[in-house]
Amino acid sequence: MKYPYIIIDNDKKSADSIQLTLEGRSDYICTGIAKDEEEALDLILERKPRLVFLEPEVSGLHNDKTQYSLLSELTKYMTHLPEFVIITKTAEYAIEGIRNSVLDYILKPLGKSQLVKTLLRFEKDFGEVLDNTLCFKSYGDYRFLNVDEILYLKADNNTTDFMMSNGNKVEAFKTLKHFQNLLPDHFVRIHNSYIINTKYVSRIHFGKAKCAIKNTNDLIPFSKSYKTNVEEIKDNLAKKSLIYI
Repeated sequence: MKYPYIIIDNDKKSADSIQLTLEGRSDYICTGIAKDEEEALDLILERKPRLVFLEPEVSGLHNDKTQYSLLSELTKYMTHLPEFVIITKTAEYAIEGIRNSVLDYILKPLGKSQLVKTLLRFEKDFGEVLDNTLCFKSYGDYRFLNVDEILYLKADNNTTDFMMSNGNKVEAFKTLKHFQNLLPDHFVRIHNSYIINTKYVSRIHFGKAKCAIKNTNDLIPFSKSYKTNVEEIKDNLAKKSLIYI
């Protein structure tokens, strides 16, 4: 299980402390750091984190706004919000945090044991909750994709094409590497230019170094450097087969 997270804090020391604590936990992947509400909104909608560390007093999240206005804004676009952990120097926002059902409220300076306890609580209560939607933002245009309907991803310079089960192609203005860490484990990279959804693999031809994908006539090439990944795909699919000859 992968847990992408983002940090919303303009205090570099605090952000570094969180990253350092989570560095040794391979399941947690930092997918961005935001310093104001606008940047935070874009990051959350685009990268779909499971966990958000939020300092309510960053620029744009206070003054004439409620410190939790970001959560209200996210409900306009998301059915399932990420879990929020509040990290701040004061307890004055705690009551409002409870009203907004935040996961935890940690006072600065951050202690490693505090963060670890929060992570364990998150894994226990929310580790199995999955959200199968990706969101792409382009100049105010939000596009939502069901992960289960993605056949494969193809790199196109600094953009990525998503090939869908209904035959549509959706372009995202991010690199293939960006999405590699965000997608579930059954999305596997088999080439510098391709990531495939292994649930749609119908054939693997090692002689031709190509994979056939259901719902399309496309044959996806795999390279020698990713052959080990393809072998693992073959073994996993074979184990799940009713008959293996």
